[in-house]
Amino acid sequence: MHVRTADRASVDPNPVDPITVELLQARLSSIVREMRTIIIRTAYSRMIIEGHDFSSAVLTAQGDLVAASELEQPTHISALSWSARALIAKYGDDIGPGDLYLHNDPYTGGSHLNDVGLFYPVFRGERPLAIIGVMAHWQDVGGMVPGSLSGNAKDIYQEGIRIPSLRIARRGVWLKEVLELLFANVRQPDDRRGDLSAMEGACRIAERRLHAMADRFGDATVPVAFEALLMRGERRMRDAIARLPDGEYAYQTYLDNSGDSAEPLLLRLKLTVAGDEIHADFTGSAPQVSGPANLGPAPATTATFTMTKALLDPSGPINAGAQRPLKLTAPLGSVVNARPPAACGAIGEVRRALESLVVGTLGMAIPERLVGDLKGASNLLSISGRHPMQQEDFLFVEFPAGGTGGTSRADGNNSMRNFAEGDISSIQPIEALEASCPLRVERMVLRQDSGGPGRHRGGLGLQREIRVLGEHAQLSVLSDKNLIPPYGVRGGWTGAPNRFTVRRDDTEIEPSPLPGKVTGFALRAGDVVVERTAGGGGYGDPVERDAQSVVRDVCFGYVSAASAQAAYGITLRDGNEDAEATKTLRVRLRAQRVELRAILLDAEERAGSRLTLRIAPSVAQQLGVSDGRLVEVARADGPSLLGWARIAADVPEGTCALAASVASLLGLRQDDRIALRPVNDQRR
Repeated sequence: MHVRTADRASVDPNPVDPITVELLQARLSSIVREMRTIIIRTAYSRMIIEGHDFSSAVLTAQGDLVAASELEQPTHISALSWSARALIAKYGDDIGPGDLYLHNDPYTGGSHLNDVGLFYPVFRGERPLAIIGVMAHWQDVGGMVPGSLSGNAKDIYQEGIRIPSLRIARRGVWLKEVLELLFANVRQPDDRRGDLSAMEGACRIAERRLHAMADRFGDATVPVAFEALLMRGERRMRDAIARLPDGEYAYQTYLDNSGDSAEPLLLRLKLTVAGDEIHADFTGSAPQVSGPANLGPAPATTATFTMTKALLDPSGPINAGAQRPLKLTAPLGSVVNARPPAACGAIGEVRRALESLVVGTLGMAIPERLVGDLKGASNLLSISGRHPMQQEDFLFVEFPAGGTGGTSRADGNNSMRNFAEGDISSIQPIEALEASCPLRVERMVLRQDSGGPGRHRGGLGLQREIRVLGEHAQLSVLSDKNLIPPYGVRGGWTGAPNRFTVRRDDTEIEPSPLPGKVTGFALRAGDVVVERTAGGGGYGDPVERDAQSVVRDVCFGYVSAASAQAAYGITLRDGNEDAEATKTLRVRLRAQRVELRAILLDAEERAGSRLTLRIAPSVAQQLGVSDGRLVEVARADGPSLLGWARIAADVPEGTCALAASVASLLGLRQDDRIALRPVNDQRR
């Protein structure tokens, strides 16, 4: 069984004039923005007020996304459509004016259990006009740990309360027994009630605005204009795809681990561009796992649409019409489309890895738009415990930002949200944290040397240190890219990976044997939680970077003097470039690079799920790598391909043996030259 996007819509025989369509588009955008303002001002939890982890949208009566702002979370707006269609399929003609519905089930189109969707169908009399949707990250929905997101959850039941399409109000009357059952199964129920009220209030205001719009333009005009907006989005996307060269493009990447096993998880994608359509096929991705690194059916579509839209038509409308030229295959039973009862908490990690996969793959068709990998994880971290002054439990949750990738024109951004994350905040404000939790932020700086070296450097991650003031607390983390770092493109280097540790009595402790996956680690008074986030991947050859840019980076503390020399070939003297020494050093660094002749193997060799690159002992010595070390094949017109070194005495000197199927990802033929290098160990 496969999940596929909707087929292309038919042309409406009664089009609305373009001026009316444009006016309706402006009104819809205004409605969505007003909803955002209402929710931020009236919600209870910091995750929404400070983190902005929520989204609003207007959908057609059939559940298709018709209006969202550029501030919304892509994860949410696609899931809203899936969830709306699920409730329509369940309730059908039993949906009426004044009804309210909740949904958070990953297997029928939600994201993860914390993302709770509220749906409010809007009627003109008894005739459906639209559906208003809000999806917000509830700070806790029950489960095995405060905050609900555990790095080691083995099934969905450990992650909180699962809400299928569920009516919570009928004809304007709340079904109180349903809400009592719901709030009895979450922590901090008063906050959750407050968040639900904020979401409901925004929907009520949006209903008034939609009625005013229908009064102005006519009941019959609005749904026809909705379809005209979808068709316009479809035409723009088809035109953009048609400008790509037809062909098949493939790439692969990895998740660090499942949360249950140390084995990395393979993610594969083949994009087929044919005319004005793209087919994304994730066949070959890892089977679903006993851990939180699984997805329901919606996020693979979300990742494909988000990144294709960002690369090909960033200024066009964000709606279901723009998705119509995209066809998708996500095999059921894989990590990208798991069966129940798989845990699905790590949507932020898996979906962002898929986004990296889509960008890297599609970038092969348009190399000039390639971008270094993003930090590639949500980095959800929670600290919870008993508040010593207030005699009640506290819960602090944040998702610290990292660096974005270098591009053909500029360095990546430092510790910023990227274009696939909407208006989510980069970091929780210190004042909000310290005012409500027995915690103290003692340090927050940009993480030196974390940006991937390149002609254009990747953006820096951050380092934040939080001291525990109460006697007892616990730490949970759900993150990826702690072992396998963000890739570089066109010869750029990888960024530094994420790292989350605890400093206790001047000793730094790894809180879990699986980096990035922590469940309820016991904290003591005085412990310091250290967050180090990933930097973005670099773009282009580092020794081609402008020397004065490197000098400036060293002056600002972005790059150390040692890295300026080792990565960029810049020799400094008294804080300035020594031009002659730099010229000599850059020549030497280029000469030291290892280029090998490719030997293509019929069989695909793997150590578990790991891609192996077989090299002779002398080559391993030249590279300075041991058996099983992470290495990368650098590419002039694509993203680096990551694999693991396998030292074998039977491999001829000066060669690298790899599977022919993998070589095809790189466009390699027998005896072609490849550049192989170790992935920098930057876990500091």
